[in-house]
Amino acid sequence: MILIHAQPLTIQDFKPYGSIISPNEEVFKLDESAKNANQGTAIKIMKVSEIQNQFSEKVPVPNWNIFRCFPQHHLRRTFLESIKRPNCTVTHDIKVLEKHPYSSQTFLPMGRAEDDISYLVVVALPNPACDAPDLSTLKAFTCKGNQAVTYGAGIWHAPMIVLGTPPYLDFGVLINELLDNGHPEKDCVETFYEEGQLQITLIAANETKCQK
Repeated sequence: MILIHAQPLTIQDFKPYGSIISPNEEVFKLDESAKNANQGTAIKIMKVSEIQNQFSEKVPVPNWNIFRCFPQHHLRRTFLESIKRPNCTVTHDIKVLEKHPYSSQTFLPMGRAEDDISYLVVVALPNPACDAPDLSTLKAFTCKGNQAVTYGAGIWHAPMIVLGTPPYLDFGVLINELLDNGHPEKDCVETFYEEGQLQITLIAANETKCQK
């Protein structure tokens, strides 16, 4: 069994796995990448997230999709806030990790408040010895409503894990896809795990009211 603790998402910590769009971190980093825009009514911070296209044989199509993702019961905020014992953690099983070998994949959350802890990402680097995740590099990050994540091409990741009380969370998802023959998901490889093999722990939303 591998047990890891989720940590807050930051630009620096996520670098080995891809890149993120994090306005609260970027907006105060006004260096040469920032400039005035829209007749002085905006600031443009350029190249905050890298989009990768590593297809060689056929030309893929950059495509926006929508994923409507539903929180599992044990990850809903109402459940976390209703339990009553101090220092409780909630455990979540990871049953599958997937990768897209030839394209990055960006998830842009829609409709959550900027400081709301809205979703969880779980990532791992490729194992150079085989076509599988290197579980020694497994990390988990809690993400706010104004943070978008770009998984690098070939980076293993769990399907999106939604947190909180709303019935669902929508993501705009940008990926390069091969649309020939009606199989846009050719660029997807999955590895499955038994229950309890990979686990993530989360601290309850209100640690003073927690009971297992």
